[in-house]
Parts: sequence; structure tokens; C-alpha cells
Amino acid sequence: MGVASVQFHSAGLGKSVEYHVILPERGDGPFPVLLQLHGLSDDASAWLQRANLVRHVAHYPLLVVLPDGGTSGYLNWRAPERLGQQNYEDLLMRDIPAHLARHFNVRPGSWAIGGLSMGGYGAMRLGLKYPDRFASIWAHSSAFHIGQMATGDWFADPADADISTHARALANAATRPVISFDCGLDDELLQYNRGFHRELDELGIAHHYAEHPGGHTWEYWDAHVQVALAQHARVLGIA
Repeated sequence: MGVASVQFHSAGLGKSVEYHVILPERGDGPFPVLLQLHGLSDDASAWLQRANLVRHVAHYPLLVVLPDGGTSGYLNWRAPERLGQQNYEDLLMRDIPAHLARHFNVRPGSWAIGGLSMGGYGAMRLGLKYPDRFASIWAHSSAFHIGQMATGDWFADPADADISTHARALANAATRPVISFDCGLDDELLQYNRGFHRELDELGIAHHYAEHPGGHTWEYWDAHVQVALAQHARVLGIA
């Protein structure tokens, strides 16, 4: 598998940014896309350096995009002009898709999205908010409480940061993505995953939730991302 590192100017952040792309070995394209998000203490290279993601996706005709979300939660933040723009949702939903379409052989239509911890929250929130853009979601060990931690005017829209806002909206949507998430039994975020599972049940939103032995570790994520990839491939029609 080849990996490309791409730099381009993001209008959402108002600066040059980098993302990585795992390029498929098989198939002639155009290729469906998986947007895979990192956690709070990592960066765009984490899934490459700390997991076996490249090997896991080798037999799928799938283009995997690894953006850098900093410590943003993949949200649009309020920021004084002199400190620059902090519109990370715009980076993922507008800037990177447009750049990919210009420079890679990308298949039109819905993508898949996944991530861990902060990236699990980001994947679930964006997947629920944009059901027309994402057909498959899988979140690992997710920090679903990020939106509830907002104080003052951190975010451009505090209600938009609350994942429950988008779950309630999806309950009335005509189209829903395939939704899955998991968490380790020794993970400090387990209570938030159990709570979100109950919330989806109460809203009548079909989903798959699983708990497994393990904690908030790369050993756990590397093991369970393989199941997530199988779901994405099935939903995207490339299994």
C-alpha cells in the first residue's frame, strides 16, 4: 500500500494543512472513501505509526483519508481574528473533500467515517449530522461528552457540539447511516458509551454497540478497527 502526504491551503483554517491518504493496491477506481480520525493526544500520522491500519486495509479497494484535527474535537470554534480560523468541521466537510475530488480518483456518493476517542466523538457527530454524506459510521472508545464540556463561547454553536442534538435530529431523518461503536470494559470513557447506547435505544435509532476486554489503548483499537473496516466495506459495496 502506498501512503501519500498532502499539503494544501484550507479555507476553514486559513492556513496550509496536511493530511495523509492510504492508497488502494487493488481496483481501478474510482474509489470510495473512509475518513479516519485520530484522538486528542495524536495527529494525522497516528493511525499509520501506532496501528496496522495500512495492512488491515490492503485487501480493500478503499481510499483512507487521515486528517489532522489537532485538539479540536473536529468542531468549528470561535476564535479572535488575530489567532486565525479554527473551523475544523469545515476542513473535513468542505476543504478536504474538494481537494480529494480534484487530485484523487474518488467515487461520488457517500463516504464512511471512523475514529477513536476524540475522533470517535467526531466521527459519530459528523456521521449523524450529515447522514446524506456518510453511509457507515464506526466509533471506538468515544469521548461522547465533549459537547457537554463546553463552557462560555468555545464553539461557534454550543448546541451543535452536543452529540445528542444530532441523534435527536436523526430520529426524524428519512435516511440513516449504519451506526456502530464499541468500548473497552476498562476504558475510562465506558460510562459515556453506555449512556449514548441507551440514548439511541430510547430514540429508536438502530445501531450496533459492543463492549470488549481492554482499555484506552492502541492494542484495543488496532484489534477492533478490523471489524469496523469490514462494516465499511460491506456498506460501501466493496466487501
